[in-house]
Amino acid sequence: SNGYNHRKSKEFIKKSCRATSYPKLCLKSLVRRASKIKGNPELLASAALSTTFFATQTTSRLLKDASRIHSLKPNEVAAMVDCIADLSDSVQKLQMSTKVMDEGTKNNDVVRVDGSDDVVRVQINEIQMWVNMALEEEETCMIALANMNVKGRVKKGIRKRIVKVAHLTSNALDLVKNFALAHNKLLSHH
Repeated sequence: SNGYNHRKSKEFIKKSCRATSYPKLCLKSLVRRASKIKGNPELLASAALSTTFFATQTTSRLLKDASRIHSLKPNEVAAMVDCIADLSDSVQKLQMSTKVMDEGTKNNDVVRVDGSDDVVRVQINEIQMWVNMALEEEETCMIALANMNVKGRVKKGIRKRIVKVAHLTSNALDLVKNFALAHNKLLSHH
């Protein structure tokens, strides 16, 4: 792990992040893991998924606290609780996607030797499905929040965090798709 490799890995992350919808956030969220990612598209996608998972978990906890701290009206609390439920679902779906991704990493050799990229394609589809579901949950959450009459500052803070999670999710999906494309190209060259 000399400095040169780390720099190369950082460049790789930066380049890969250009293909996402929110490149600045992408780079910022993944650069800390450069030494682990080592220029590998699969490890990059996996890191993006787990980073998103942790961010979603944190945001979910934060919403729970916010609904307690700021004395909200019953209908606002109800919307907030829905929102938390949506985010928790989203967290679970993202966790599923990382599980599927990890399985893919472990069984890599099998996929290669067997020469069929069907296995990989199925996994990628499954991951995309989970991530898309997570994005839908986050949107539901935003709608609930928009209809709430929460004090401006609080609402802004919460919204900002949910938007960030949605952007991280979207980036993770882009990186997963890129990994899938890279993988299929690799296999079709044999």
